[in-house]
Amino acid sequence: MALVAATHAEYIKLTSTRSPYWCVGVVAVLSVGIAALLGAVAANAAGDTGLRVPDYLLGLNQFGVVVLMIMAVLAVTSEYRFGTIRTTFVATPQRGRVLVAKAVVFGALAAVLTALLAALSLGVAAVLTPASSNVSFSDSVALRQIWGTPIWALLCVIVGVGVGALIRHTAGAVVIILVWMLVAESILAVLPKVGPAVGPFLPFRNGSRFLNAAPDADAYHWNAYVSLGYFAVFAALVFGAAIAVVRRRDA
Repeated sequence: MALVAATHAEYIKLTSTRSPYWCVGVVAVLSVGIAALLGAVAANAAGDTGLRVPDYLLGLNQFGVVVLMIMAVLAVTSEYRFGTIRTTFVATPQRGRVLVAKAVVFGALAAVLTALLAALSLGVAAVLTPASSNVSFSDSVALRQIWGTPIWALLCVIVGVGVGALIRHTAGAVVIILVWMLVAESILAVLPKVGPAVGPFLPFRNGSRFLNAAPDADAYHWNAYVSLGYFAVFAALVFGAAIAVVRRRDA
């Protein structure tokens, strides 16, 4: 019951502030907008454009998920910024339960939202993309995008909550996530000698590989489903570390 109460409190916070609505709007525009843009490009091109189903969800799986992670970070850091975290911990002395409640609420939002947007974006792309482009929107790859994207988004949000709780400062947490996810892993993966050794073990590349079927799949030591499990373990470790630190650190 205590977790239910904490989850309800987080739901009230979610629905009573403006930033989540803006984040949802941005994710929707990025997802559907980029899918429609690529569909229009395919419609105006002659023959196969080289685009595949994961490309049409670039706006959602890459940029949109980053926005959702930032939203998860804000769910934690904004409370530290305005001092409301003390009231939250007084109401729920089990501090780990507060983080779990945040992960449940924002993770559920991310999963439901991305499932709907994945289906909608692929639907828009299917309408605009001509048959001559040789793209199938009903095969196993497309279906994996629809059910796999919510899992990817959920795990990324859990990482966002964890990083937000560990760092406590919005700017620092956001920079760490952006640099780590979009810059550091990409650079490490292409470094001579170092890249082939560490690339298959980079967490975000493993999570992204599950959806995108990376062309360098042979470089990994396991299949795409194990890559998803690898990223899930990483998310659990970050979240577990956040709970341990929050329990010991002053608010």
